[in-house]
Amino acid sequence: MSTASTKKIEHIVEYVLYVWQMEDLVRAAQFSEEAIDSLFQGQGGEDCEWLLALSKQMKRENLEEKGHISDVIEVQTELALLHDLLTGPMEDEIYISSFQTAEPILRELEQNKMGEGLRHPTETMLTALYGWLVLKMRKEEVSLETQSALQPIREMANALARGHVKVYQGK
Repeated sequence: MSTASTKKIEHIVEYVLYVWQMEDLVRAAQFSEEAIDSLFQGQGGEDCEWLLALSKQMKRENLEEKGHISDVIEVQTELALLHDLLTGPMEDEIYISSFQTAEPILRELEQNKMGEGLRHPTETMLTALYGWLVLKMRKEEVSLETQSALQPIREMANALARGHVKVYQGK
């Protein structure tokens, strides 16, 4: 089973962030099959096959410059609907609590950092987490203020992922 498949089952938010990261990697490799294969030192395997398939899908969907594959857009929509379900009819207390703690930070990010346009809180959550991940990958310093602001967002993401397992896998 590929890393992506495992993440999709175990932690849906990590899956989305992983796909976004791999989309950026494919773009950096300029969609070259040789460059992608070399990442796996010629060993191939399920992760290499998955990444090559991702590259092909991105080309088919004209995502050479920016954007996300349709599969991950569907998952993002699913997460938004799940958020609405957990905060609405299901009244998941753990998720509601984590969202209420993160909500002011998400609103501030939306207003100050992400520009115009209304976003669903789950989209803002994903964007914030991905920005943090990119900073870490670049080995850039993340201020204590940013780290502490991200903690409630990470807790919201984890609660959402647990809700996903509960609702979609019946566990």
